[in-house]
Order: sequence, then C-alpha cells, then structure tokens
Amino acid sequence: MNSLTLIHQGVLFIHVAAFAIAFSAVMREDIAMVKAQQIDMQRLSDTAQTLTGALIVLWLTGLALIGFAIGIDPDALMARPKLLAKLLVVVALTANGVALHAFAFPQLGRGASAQRQPNVVVPVVLGAISTASWLYASFIGVARVIAPLMSLQNFMAWYAALLMVAISVGLVFVRPRVLRMVIVAQ
Repeated sequence: MNSLTLIHQGVLFIHVAAFAIAFSAVMREDIAMVKAQQIDMQRLSDTAQTLTGALIVLWLTGLALIGFAIGIDPDALMARPKLLAKLLVVVALTANGVALHAFAFPQLGRGASAQRQPNVVVPVVLGAISTASWLYASFIGVARVIAPLMSLQNFMAWYAALLMVAISVGLVFVRPRVLRMVIVAQ
C-alpha cells in the first residue's frame, strides 16, 4: 500500500467523521426545537458554530476527495452525476447555512413585538431546507448501488421533491410550534 492510498483513506475518514458530527448536530437541534417550549438562542448559536466548523472541514476534505477521484478536470466532473449532484447539494446547503445566520437566527432572536405577530416563515423554510439538504447529502453519499442508474436530472429531481415535502411539512406542522415558542419568549 502506498502513502497516497493511506492519505486518501485518512481524508475520507476525516470527511465521514465531520459529516457525522454535522449530521448529528442538525438532527439533535431539530429534535430539540420540536420538543422545546421556547427557542434557546444560545443552544442554536452553539450548534451553528459546530456546524460551521464541520462544514469547513467537509469542504476541505470533500474537495480533496474530488481531487483524488478526478483531479481538476471539469469534464470528468460533468461525467459523474452522483459527484456533481452531491457538490450542488452541498453548495445549496452552504448557501442555506449563510441565510440561516443572516436572516433566520436574527428573526428568531427578536421574538414577538407588542404591535405585531412575528413572521417565522423564513426561519421555518430555511430550517426545512437545511434538514432536507443534510438528509439528501447523506443519501447521495451512500447511493453507490443506484448511482449508475441515475442521471444528474434524476438526482436533482429527487432533491427537489424532498425539498418540497420538507418545506410543506415545515409550514404546516413546524411553523405553528415555532410561532408559539417565539411568542412565549416575550
């Protein structure tokens, strides 16, 4: 076994470990949010810090793994629908994380005012996108059996369907709960 193979395996291990940390943090926070009586902004902030660190490690190791697999050849990336789909989902997940920090967390932290009811649609939709994206990234990561049968369009259609379901569930079931938590906080 050569040293490049060992390095590749080490990078893959770090990638999977970072994913496990990030995925468990997302799921733990989602469950805590559903169970809570009010929003714990400190807990949310701590989880966001964990996710930011894990996401940085995921990007670094993910790009290294892409380098091991295909080098820097864009045509090779285009020829691998599973890899390209995962990259697109991770880009969406990262952009969504930035939006959560910029828009959702400040909205949740402000709570309700005496004059109006808070708008929790943005935090709920972004939260649903986050959960769906992490779930789908994990699905793509283990999709070795079906990957040869799927095109990029297939992967992205399944992602779009999951996003629609997650956002619908969020708006119908989670939004009223988050709204109550924000109002209770005042």
